Order: sequence, then C-alpha cells, then structure tokens
Amino acid sequence: MIARKSDACNQHFTAEERKTSIFRTMIRLTYLSQESAVLSADALLALVTQCHRNNPAKGLTGMLLYGNGTFLQVIEGDEAAVDRLMAVIERDSRHTNVKIVRRESVTSRQYSDWSMGFERVTDRTLQEIPGLRNFGLRNFNPDYLSGHGEVVETLLERHRAPHWDPLIRELDARDKLIVELRRELSRAKQDHEVVTLMLETVVEVAKDGRLDDAHLELCRSALRGAR
Repeated sequence: MIARKSDACNQHFTAEERKTSIFRTMIRLTYLSQESAVLSADALLALVTQCHRNNPAKGLTGMLLYGNGTFLQVIEGDEAAVDRLMAVIERDSRHTNVKIVRRESVTSRQYSDWSMGFERVTDRTLQEIPGLRNFGLRNFNPDYLSGHGEVVETLLERHRAPHWDPLIRELDARDKLIVELRRELSRAKQDHEVVTLMLETVVEVAKDGRLDDAHLELCRSALRGAR
C-alpha cells in the first residue's frame, strides 16, 4: 500500500505536534496550478515519490489530482509547514498559474490516510463521479475550477477519510463494513496509480535508451512506498 500514515499520524495532530504543550494552528490549503511543460511519466513519478518521502517527517497529509496539464492539490498540517511547502511550490519551475482557492484553519485532518494521495484525472474517471456528468477533462483547468468551488469539492470529497459525528456512539456493523470496503478500494486505486506510473516510466525511458541507475532507483523508491 502506498503513502499510508502510521497510526500515530492518523490522529488530528501528529506525534511531533503533540510534543508541544500548545498546538500551533493547523490549516488545510487547496491550490490549482498548470504544468509549465508536459510532464513525462518519470517526472510525474518523481514528483509523487518526493511527496511520499518528504511529507511524513513534516506532518503533512493531502491529496494530489493531476490531469489536462493541471494540478489540484490539498495540503493539511501545521500552518508553518504548509506555508513553507506552498512557497516552494510557487517557486517550482514545473508550476505556473498558481491559484490558492481555499485556506482554512482546521482541528482535524480529512486526508489522514495519505502522506499524499494521488490520482490522474481522465474523462473516464470523471464519468465515474456522481454529479459531474457535464464536466469533462477539458474543464479540469485552473481558470474553470477556481470559479466552480462545488466542482472542486466533488472532486476531492471521495478521497477523504471517514469522519463520524461524535454524537453518534456506534455505527451499524453493515455501515462499518461499507466504510472499510470503500477505504480499501481507494487504497487499491492509489496503488494502481503508482504502479502504472512505474511501468510507464520504464517503458518510456527504455524506448529512448535512457534506462539507467537513476531511473531504477526511482522505481525502487516508489515500490518501497507501495509496500
């Protein structure tokens, strides 16, 4: 399984955050951007692997959607850590037309299962989302999405970890099973995304005669995260 958080990090605050007597502000930030140049499979795999490698130590969780040359990403964690990462993204030459669409103070995580979940958006995957029948891949761009917050919400909602109203003491056993099945399905899709990227990377670089130790190590790193 890829990029899963440990039990200690699946709480509202990470173990590192609990070391302080007063918790600093926790925020959730959502932004959009466009790729400055078409990303190859190995460049995209490197980006995702970098998130999986770096985010746990920073106490960051979130979700990254990519398609049509567009990034839609949610980052949550300590305010200072999120702001530092966002500053890096804004300077990253791979990103252009960066738009912050939402920033909010929070007390719990919505993406606690992922150091950084990942999904490639296609017309096929969009057709599977209820409520987005008239939304196509051509609309998955910063200009459209920044003006349609309800679409952004729909795209992200299905990736969130289950959160139950504290007033509800106990769930029906059947409901619990449904929740767990949905969570496992989401995890399987995440694994599929990364494995597909790994295979595309090998095919891509081998075709060009560029398969070297650096590419093999990239795939090994991604594979380690998948275990």
